[in-house]
Amino acid sequence: MHKKKFPESIYNRMPYLLEVFESHAVRHHAKWYRKFDYEPDPVGREENLEILMVDIFAMLLVTMPAWATLMWFSLLGGIIFIGVFFVHRFLWNTIHKQMHIPEDVIFRNWKSYRFLARHHFLHHQDTDKNFNVVFPLTDTLFGTVGKAELGDIREMLRLGYLLPRSTRIQNKFQAQGIPVLGANHP
Repeated sequence: MHKKKFPESIYNRMPYLLEVFESHAVRHHAKWYRKFDYEPDPVGREENLEILMVDIFAMLLVTMPAWATLMWFSLLGGIIFIGVFFVHRFLWNTIHKQMHIPEDVIFRNWKSYRFLARHHFLHHQDTDKNFNVVFPLTDTLFGTVGKAELGDIREMLRLGYLLPRSTRIQNKFQAQGIPVLGANHP
Protein backbone atom coordinates (compact mmCIF):
# COMPACT_ATOMS: atom_id res chain seq x y z
CA MET A 1 0.00 0.00 0.00
CA HIS A 2 3.01 2.33 0.33
CA LYS A 3 5.15 1.51 -2.71
CA LYS A 4 4.48 0.21 -6.18
CA LYS A 5 6.27 -3.14 -5.97
CA PHE A 6 4.89 -4.69 -9.16
CA PRO A 7 5.65 -3.80 -12.78
CA GLU A 8 3.38 -1.12 -14.26
CA SER A 9 1.75 -3.75 -16.50
CA ILE A 10 0.33 -5.49 -13.40
CA TYR A 11 -1.30 -2.26 -12.22
CA ASN A 12 -2.70 -1.68 -15.71
CA ARG A 13 -4.28 -5.15 -15.69
CA MET A 14 -5.42 -4.96 -12.06
CA PRO A 15 -6.78 -1.44 -11.46
CA TYR A 16 -7.91 -2.50 -7.96
CA LEU A 17 -4.24 -2.70 -6.85
CA LEU A 18 -3.52 0.74 -8.27
CA GLU A 19 -6.57 2.19 -6.49
CA VAL A 20 -5.49 0.69 -3.14
CA PHE A 21 -1.99 2.15 -3.57
CA GLU A 22 -3.21 5.59 -4.66
CA SER A 23 -5.88 5.76 -1.96
CA HIS A 24 -3.41 5.02 0.81
CA ALA A 25 0.05 6.21 -0.27
CA VAL A 26 -0.89 9.11 -2.52
CA ARG A 27 -4.10 10.53 -1.08
CA HIS A 28 -4.18 9.45 2.59
CA HIS A 29 -0.48 10.02 3.34
CA ALA A 30 0.64 12.64 0.84
CA LYS A 31 -2.42 14.75 0.08
CA TRP A 32 -4.58 14.43 3.20
CA TYR A 33 -3.50 14.03 6.80
CA ARG A 34 -0.13 15.70 6.55
CA LYS A 35 -1.01 16.62 10.11
CA PHE A 36 -1.91 13.42 11.89
CA ASP A 37 -5.28 14.34 13.37
CA TYR A 38 -6.44 17.28 11.31
CA GLU A 39 -7.90 17.42 7.83
CA PRO A 40 -9.97 20.55 7.23
CA ASP A 41 -10.86 19.67 3.63
CA PRO A 42 -14.08 17.61 3.64
CA VAL A 43 -13.13 16.02 0.29
CA GLY A 44 -10.24 14.09 1.80
CA ARG A 45 -11.44 13.91 5.38
CA GLU A 46 -12.34 10.23 5.26
CA GLU A 47 -9.88 9.10 2.59
CA ASN A 48 -8.64 5.60 3.39
CA LEU A 49 -9.71 5.66 7.04
CA GLU A 50 -11.71 2.46 6.86
CA ILE A 51 -11.14 -0.98 5.40
CA LEU A 52 -14.01 -1.68 3.04
CA MET A 53 -15.74 -5.05 2.87
CA VAL A 54 -14.52 -5.45 -0.72
CA ASP A 55 -10.96 -5.13 0.63
CA ILE A 56 -11.59 -7.92 3.13
CA PHE A 57 -12.80 -10.25 0.39
CA ALA A 58 -9.81 -9.32 -1.78
CA MET A 59 -7.44 -10.11 1.11
CA LEU A 60 -9.24 -13.39 1.76
CA LEU A 61 -8.88 -14.30 -1.90
CA VAL A 62 -5.15 -13.51 -1.90
CA THR A 63 -4.57 -15.48 1.31
CA MET A 64 -6.76 -18.41 0.27
CA PRO A 65 -3.81 -20.82 -0.04
CA ALA A 66 -2.89 -20.15 3.61
CA TRP A 67 -6.33 -20.42 5.19
CA ALA A 68 -7.50 -23.24 2.91
CA THR A 69 -4.42 -25.30 3.84
CA LEU A 70 -4.92 -24.48 7.50
CA MET A 71 -8.58 -25.44 7.21
CA TRP A 72 -7.56 -28.78 5.68
CA PHE A 73 -5.64 -29.63 8.87
CA SER A 74 -7.81 -27.80 11.38
CA LEU A 75 -11.28 -26.53 10.57
CA LEU A 76 -11.27 -24.41 13.74
CA GLY A 77 -7.85 -22.96 12.86
CA GLY A 78 -9.08 -21.95 9.40
CA ILE A 79 -12.23 -20.39 10.81
CA ILE A 80 -10.18 -18.42 13.36
CA PHE A 81 -7.82 -17.27 10.58
CA ILE A 82 -10.77 -15.93 8.58
CA GLY A 83 -12.43 -14.50 11.69
CA VAL A 84 -9.31 -12.46 12.46
CA PHE A 85 -9.81 -10.60 9.15
CA PHE A 86 -13.24 -9.42 10.26
CA VAL A 87 -12.12 -8.60 13.83
CA HIS A 88 -9.16 -6.68 12.40
CA ARG A 89 -11.48 -4.76 10.06
CA PHE A 90 -13.79 -3.78 12.93
CA LEU A 91 -10.91 -2.68 15.18
CA TRP A 92 -9.11 -0.86 12.35
CA ASN A 93 -12.25 1.01 11.30
CA THR A 94 -12.95 2.07 14.88
CA ILE A 95 -9.41 2.95 15.97
CA HIS A 96 -7.96 4.38 12.75
CA LYS A 97 -10.85 6.77 12.25
CA GLN A 98 -10.56 7.95 15.87
CA MET A 99 -6.86 8.63 15.36
CA HIS A 100 -7.47 10.89 12.38
CA ILE A 101 -10.85 12.38 13.27
CA PRO A 102 -10.77 12.49 17.08
CA GLU A 103 -14.06 12.41 18.91
CA ASP A 104 -14.86 12.08 22.58
CA VAL A 105 -15.19 8.30 22.79
CA ILE A 106 -14.93 6.03 25.82
CA PHE A 107 -11.60 4.44 24.82
CA ARG A 108 -9.82 7.71 23.98
CA ASN A 109 -7.93 7.78 27.30
CA TRP A 110 -7.20 4.08 27.58
CA LYS A 111 -3.49 3.26 27.77
CA SER A 112 -3.88 0.64 25.05
CA TYR A 113 -5.47 3.15 22.67
CA ARG A 114 -2.81 5.78 23.39
CA PHE A 115 -0.12 3.16 22.68
CA LEU A 116 -1.72 2.27 19.33
CA ALA A 117 -2.16 5.97 18.50
CA ARG A 118 1.54 6.66 19.20
CA HIS A 119 2.47 3.66 17.06
CA HIS A 120 0.35 4.88 14.15
CA PHE A 121 1.44 8.50 14.60
CA LEU A 122 5.02 7.39 13.95
CA HIS A 123 3.84 5.61 10.78
CA HIS A 124 2.70 8.98 9.45
CA GLN A 125 6.16 10.38 10.22
CA ASP A 126 7.91 7.49 8.41
CA THR A 127 5.73 5.40 6.09
CA ASP A 128 8.36 2.63 6.05
CA LYS A 129 7.71 1.94 9.75
CA ASN A 130 4.82 0.96 12.04
CA PHE A 131 2.50 -0.49 9.41
CA ASN A 132 0.00 -2.23 11.66
CA VAL A 133 -2.54 -0.07 13.51
CA VAL A 134 -4.25 -2.94 15.32
CA PHE A 135 -1.54 -5.58 15.90
CA PRO A 136 1.77 -3.68 16.33
CA LEU A 137 3.53 -6.89 17.41
CA THR A 138 3.85 -7.67 13.69
CA ASP A 139 6.07 -4.60 13.29
CA THR A 140 8.27 -5.92 16.08
CA LEU A 141 8.48 -9.32 14.39
CA PHE A 142 9.37 -7.80 11.00
CA GLY A 143 11.74 -5.14 12.41
CA THR A 144 9.66 -2.22 11.18
CA VAL A 145 9.13 -0.36 14.47
CA GLY A 146 9.76 3.39 14.17
CA LYS A 147 11.61 5.49 16.70
CA ALA A 148 10.25 8.79 17.98
CA GLU A 149 12.31 11.95 17.67
CA LEU A 150 12.02 14.92 20.03
CA GLY A 151 9.51 16.71 17.76
CA ASP A 152 7.42 13.53 17.60
CA ILE A 153 7.41 13.27 21.40
CA ARG A 154 6.29 16.87 21.73
CA GLU A 155 3.47 16.33 19.22
CA MET A 156 2.36 13.11 20.95
CA LEU A 157 2.30 15.00 24.25
CA ARG A 158 0.20 17.73 22.63
CA LEU A 159 -2.21 15.16 21.20
CA GLY A 160 -2.52 13.42 24.58
CA TYR A 161 -1.10 10.12 23.27
CA LEU A 162 1.90 10.43 25.55
CA LEU A 163 1.53 11.68 29.10
CA PRO A 164 4.26 13.42 31.12
CA ARG A 165 5.61 11.18 33.85
CA SER A 166 5.89 13.98 36.36
CA THR A 167 4.24 17.30 37.15
CA ARG A 168 7.63 18.97 36.72
CA ILE A 169 7.86 17.83 33.09
CA GLN A 170 4.22 18.72 32.51
CA ASN A 171 4.85 22.24 33.85
CA LYS A 172 8.03 22.56 31.76
CA PHE A 173 6.14 21.77 28.56
CA GLN A 174 3.31 24.12 29.45
CA ALA A 175 5.86 26.88 30.25
CA GLN A 176 7.26 26.41 26.73
CA GLY A 177 3.76 26.91 25.36
CA ILE A 178 3.23 23.25 24.52
CA PRO A 179 -0.27 22.32 25.64
CA VAL A 180 -0.51 18.85 27.12
CA LEU A 181 -4.02 17.70 26.29
CA GLY A 182 -3.97 14.39 28.13
CA ALA A 183 -2.20 15.58 31.27
CA ASN A 184 -5.26 15.45 33.47
CA HIS A 185 -6.35 12.02 32.28
CA PRO A 186 -5.39 8.69 33.84
